[in-house]
Amino acid sequence: MAHELAYPVTLTADPVDGGFVVTFRDLPEAITQGETMAEALIEAADALEEAIAGRIRRGDPIPEPSPVPGDRMIPVRTRTLGAGSP
Repeated sequence: MAHELAYPVTLTADPVDGGFVVTFRDLPEAITQGETMAEALIEAADALEEAIAGRIRRGDPIPEPSPVPGDRMIPVRTRTLGAGSP
């Protein structure tokens, strides 16, 4: 059975190179960027999946999401990552 988690994402405009830098406070290894906000959000989903998949491969814990009201959230399905539960 697949579970879906959603992690809060931060998009920061890059004043030097343009575009947006994407980070996740719960998964600091998940960092990416995009030229537009839409592209950054697509890349965010990929970065999130890769970060969680890496944790699963290493046997590291997968943190619970820590949203606060108003956060933009990125969903990830655990079945896609080969795990039955977080």
